[in-house]
Amino acid sequence: MRTIVVSGWCAAFVLTALMASGLTGCDTSDKTVRPQRRSITQAVYASGKIFPVGFHRASSKMPGIVQEILVQPGDLVTTGQPLLRIRATSSDLAVESAQTVYGLARENANDQGAVLRSVVAELEATRAKLELDSMTAARTKRLLSQQATSQSTYDAAKTQYEVSQRQYEKARDVYESTRRRLATERRTAELNVSIQRSLRDDFIVTASAAGRVYDVLPKVGELVMPQQPLIEIGQAESIEVELAIDESDIALVAVGQRVAFAIDALKGRVFSGTVTSITPRVSGMDKTVSVSASIESDGMQLLPGMSLEANIVVSRKERALVLPREFVPADRIVTVRRDGTEQRVRLNVGIEDLRFVEILSGLNETDEVVL
Repeated sequence: MRTIVVSGWCAAFVLTALMASGLTGCDTSDKTVRPQRRSITQAVYASGKIFPVGFHRASSKMPGIVQEILVQPGDLVTTGQPLLRIRATSSDLAVESAQTVYGLARENANDQGAVLRSVVAELEATRAKLELDSMTAARTKRLLSQQATSQSTYDAAKTQYEVSQRQYEKARDVYESTRRRLATERRTAELNVSIQRSLRDDFIVTASAAGRVYDVLPKVGELVMPQQPLIEIGQAESIEVELAIDESDIALVAVGQRVAFAIDALKGRVFSGTVTSITPRVSGMDKTVSVSASIESDGMQLLPGMSLEANIVVSRKERALVLPREFVPADRIVTVRRDGTEQRVRLNVGIEDLRFVEILSGLNETDEVVL
């Protein structure tokens, strides 16, 4: 488990900041040790950076060329304030293409257009056939009343009339739906022309929240793409820490736990804080969980972007029965010298820190463990 994998000066600061009263190891020159009572602290290691509270990066929704930068690092901005002006890179070709599509849609939507002419021709054909079949059915009916034709002949003429009537109604529905569809396509194409024309014009990226500008990333004349970070903004005075916690350790971490920080640029100083929030998802890139924490500056100037290491205190016990870590093998089976004899004993362990492992059962303070 990664909760105790800490090395170098970060390990030293944890021992200083979190473990009370000198956690020195036992003398193992004779390869034996007795369990002893002392406080033990378990911590989850993390790394991260300092950010201003509410930190975010303004971006563009479309590609373009930066024409003018309206703010500088250190400026205070308000919600909606312009940050930079971009000239969109949508070309005249895109506008021309949209206009061509609109022209075709407008032609199709015209009553004299090829599409509607074909539909109208089909409608007129079914109407003419309906009129003919209607006259045939009426004439056959008169002949039947004069006993000049048979009932079956009249029935066939009547059926044909009814079929023609349904065909005409269907052709009329097709005509009406086609007209509506073509009218919609014309309006959509017209709107697209307007959109493409507007994309050729300059547009302004504005601040989504008030705060301080911490960095301006692009230069004038630079091509920027959609969602590319452009301006870094956060609260003017408040800072916080964003930590990356391994997914195997996140179950141990909770809001409100104490955190000890060691900042790379301020070696030898230990800062404290608490866990303030835990992102409820695991990053697919590095299998870590993002955790935010407060940090007390102790009067030091802590700048956004500073890298740091941290240990989150997840458990602490006073007067726990402990053994040095080097005396506790992975299988938890140790050789114990007890009453003048040596025997193999399986240990039940609890929390661990950098130097010691808590022994829950299997040993007492009079036992002598042989390495």
